[in-house]
Amino acid sequence: MEPREPAAVSHSPSTWQQPHPAPASAERGALTEAVAERIRDRGRGRLLVGIDGFTAAGKTSFGHELAAHIAESGRPVLRATLDDFKNPWKDRHLYDRESGEGYYRNAYDYASAKRLLLDPARPPEAESCALCSIDPLPRTDVLVDNTDFARPRLIQG
Repeated sequence: MEPREPAAVSHSPSTWQQPHPAPASAERGALTEAVAERIRDRGRGRLLVGIDGFTAAGKTSFGHELAAHIAESGRPVLRATLDDFKNPWKDRHLYDRESGEGYYRNAYDYASAKRLLLDPARPPEAESCALCSIDPLPRTDVLVDNTDFARPRLIQG
């Protein structure tokens, strides 16, 4: 494979805030590079790659490492996490708060994840998808510009 200029990794609002640790071991680094190579070998078409695992298993770290390896070859990467498609906290624990069953059944807004991220990312001709169902609001000012922004229907609460 000929060397290419590194490409960008575009992160969703929450994944960019996660730490980007160094590979945990030489074996993990080799595994991550091997997976990246298999993805690159599939050609230039878009692939949708899922990373599954238990809580705190290292899915986010592995995803960051994998994205970096893929981008090093000049192939751009969009980096998302389904954590950006969670239901509001009050809805995540609607049932059985002791066993975790309620969280398992209600934590994620899978319909939004499919509609905004997964389904739009599949067709080769698609040009956009949402990496997050909502943009988390930081505790800072929000500046919005537009022509005629002062219209009553926009500024009235």
